[in-house]
Amino acid sequence: MRGGDGLPVAREVVLHAHFQAASTPDGETVFGPTGRLEERQRLLLLDQVKSWCADTRTKVTVKPVIDLNTDLTAPGYAIPDRIREHVILRDRTCVFPWCSRPARSCDIDHVIAYDHHADPDADADAGGRPQPGPTATHNLAALCRTHHRLKTHTAWHYRAVEPGAFQWTSPHGHHYRRDHTGTSRIEPPEGSDQPGVPPPRRP
Repeated sequence: MRGGDGLPVAREVVLHAHFQAASTPDGETVFGPTGRLEERQRLLLLDQVKSWCADTRTKVTVKPVIDLNTDLTAPGYAIPDRIREHVILRDRTCVFPWCSRPARSCDIDHVIAYDHHADPDADADAGGRPQPGPTATHNLAALCRTHHRLKTHTAWHYRAVEPGAFQWTSPHGHHYRRDHTGTSRIEPPEGSDQPGVPPPRRP
């Protein structure tokens, strides 16, 4: 099939490219020479993107910059697009230990389960039942469908220890830390009978 200009109709390909940007004293935005392509976590050159954009048949969509240090919240259980995008960009992949499935193809999970029977306006001091698992970026994580089910239906569980960092506990009591640098096992302190318990911090 050909378009009105006699050229083959271009197929639509959606790519998500991320580059570091900095502002110069005169207000100009300068991008770094290399970036990251979400698809397959590939390195990307800025010159490649420039060449793609030079094609008059290329449609380019620039999305607003998202500050990943901001904690976003929403009422109710449903996750708005702006919060979903925040979690995808922060986590990059499924946050289960050693999983590398891209976050954009993952479910967004409430780390602490959302309580559908909680009162959103409850006052704990007055004996109300506040929401234990809010729809907020600090309580959300990207999990592929397989590991989402594993977390839901088995003894695997996890908790958020800081934005984008999670501690997982296996059914046998082993602990793992997962963050943007990858997965690491938390070794038990010397002489401890508990597998995977982190050693106490020194003052």
